[in-house]
Amino acid sequence: MKKIKPAFLPAILILCLLIGSIGNLTSVLGVPALLVVVLLGAGLYFGAPRLDHLSTRQLRWGIGLGLLAMLIAQVVVLHVMPNTVYHDPYRVLSQADQLAAGHMTWDITYFWRYANNVPLAYLLSLWLRLTQLVGLSTNLSVHLLSILVLDSFIALALHTIWQLSQRASLLVVAFGFFALSPFAYTYYLQVFYSDLPTMLVLLIIIRSLLNWSQKTSRQRWFAGSGLVVAVMLGAMLKPNLVVLLPALLIVGLILARQHLWRQAKLTLPILLIVLGFGLSLPATKVIDVAANYQPRTAFSFPATNWILMGYNQHSNGGYSGKDVGRAIKQPSQAARQRYNLKTIPKRIKTLGVVGVIRLWVVKLGIVLNVQGIQRWYNGGFRAAPSWYSNHAGFYQGLTVIGYVAATLLMWGALMLKLLRWRPDLTDPHQILALLAVTTALGYLAFHTLLWEVEPRYGQAILPLLWVALAAIPRQASQSRPRWANQASLLNGATALLVAFGAAGVLGAQLPQKQVIAAQRSQLSVQYHAKPKTVTPGTVLAEVVDVNAPANYFSVQIHVGSQVQVTLTNLATGQHYRLTMAGRVARLHHQLAAGQYRITVQNLTTRGQQVDVTHTYHYQLATHPLTVNGQSQPTASLIYTCMQR
Repeated sequence: MKKIKPAFLPAILILCLLIGSIGNLTSVLGVPALLVVVLLGAGLYFGAPRLDHLSTRQLRWGIGLGLLAMLIAQVVVLHVMPNTVYHDPYRVLSQADQLAAGHMTWDITYFWRYANNVPLAYLLSLWLRLTQLVGLSTNLSVHLLSILVLDSFIALALHTIWQLSQRASLLVVAFGFFALSPFAYTYYLQVFYSDLPTMLVLLIIIRSLLNWSQKTSRQRWFAGSGLVVAVMLGAMLKPNLVVLLPALLIVGLILARQHLWRQAKLTLPILLIVLGFGLSLPATKVIDVAANYQPRTAFSFPATNWILMGYNQHSNGGYSGKDVGRAIKQPSQAARQRYNLKTIPKRIKTLGVVGVIRLWVVKLGIVLNVQGIQRWYNGGFRAAPSWYSNHAGFYQGLTVIGYVAATLLMWGALMLKLLRWRPDLTDPHQILALLAVTTALGYLAFHTLLWEVEPRYGQAILPLLWVALAAIPRQASQSRPRWANQASLLNGATALLVAFGAAGVLGAQLPQKQVIAAQRSQLSVQYHAKPKTVTPGTVLAEVVDVNAPANYFSVQIHVGSQVQVTLTNLATGQHYRLTMAGRVARLHHQLAAGQYRITVQNLTTRGQQVDVTHTYHYQLATHPLTVNGQSQPTASLIYTCMQR
């Protein structure tokens, strides 16, 4: 039997996950999250044998009913708590909405700077056009797409885990991770962006390689076709999918060294993967032509911009507004490239060996941090229900504890397996596990050693970690004492009590800036979004539902604009005058729950500029913007109502 000793790559992944685990335990909720992990881990250890005795019929009914309940909960969340999508996902959505309406123009500099999002905007526009044929609104279309992609990923992940492990206990745990944690109800449900499609693509790629050597010619034809399409789409949506190529090379070299290359029969799928990457380049050009997109190098950033930010110690290797600002001031892409190539070595020299290693560790902790899953690209709920706003600390704390605990529990189980694993590469499942581990390390190395980081970037490896966990063989199970079932239930109940209790007590210690109502979607001045010119005597008005008490209200106007902004309580008729502060008009005053009307008036004798977000079919807020009494349902002011 061919084995690799020592298990070098699994050891590196263990180290990475340990650093990520520590990073996730640094907040005030870290201790209760760790306690929940220990309790749930012990409960699952004691209860696993009982779960493994569930019949296939029981599993199908249980998981099926659970997924149905998950779907119902997702629909409720989208209906009751729609959020205000902002930053990159909104710009993609806005452009897709514009293309779907037949306006094939690119009016802001964002896509010239970040051309990698052009294919996503165009493909999303095709979906919007398709759903418009059956009468669906853009809002409903986007929600439907999020549910389809998210639930397809979850269902496919569960099916893959069962195929690889044939363990009922692991399948139940995976269901709990996906359907009972915040994973299915927060970022991936409420914000459509490239992260989730990339995870689905990765899962499809791995599945295409599953049992390749045992497939018939017809099965290989279908799997191979799907593999090429998946790689092509994945490479267009997220270019960092290219880490799959060096991962395949490493696994191939290991197989060749063990004289198992021919037995593995991976030559054809690897060639198909390379073909998929090759086709992504002309496919991107075809999309550019179809979308009437023409790159402009005067605005575009070279890849070195992200490397530059990746070695910015002041931003811990994350996005740096100062670096972006300097890049914008450069006259051309070539000038940016020269500046970056000169500055990157200086930054590395300033950091020194110790500083670089420290920065790598910090970046690794950031890229694997999952505490903010509720906040990723979420500018706040459009009008949070009173039951949520009045107990926001509790719900936010429960979200953090829930997803951190679920993530660390999965990581812990994987690390224990990796610790004892010596890959037997005569087993196709273990080849798949090794590829998953190597690709995950590729993603982590790419962002830690080279690129800039954000917490959500690390989620790309989620399907890879689950595949590895399911594909690595388990050790022979030990007998459990008779009281194991009771201990399992007791641990589970105690874990719930700890989670709810800690969320209630410590949730109050979370940052107290709570968004009560908001519409923060905008294309942004930095990307040359054009403000609305308000002629003399024009009145803009918009109603806002404030479902809980607040003490801060702001409306984004425009730098240098001279307009009068007031807020009126529609129930009492009380008026509040907002004062200008930079580009916003703001109010610091206690506001009771109720309906309010924002009024923006140009009382001057010349036109004034006001930042207004306008779409073609996407409804930004519950109530329309009115201009001199005329309703504009797909336009909105940019405002934020908070309890500070």
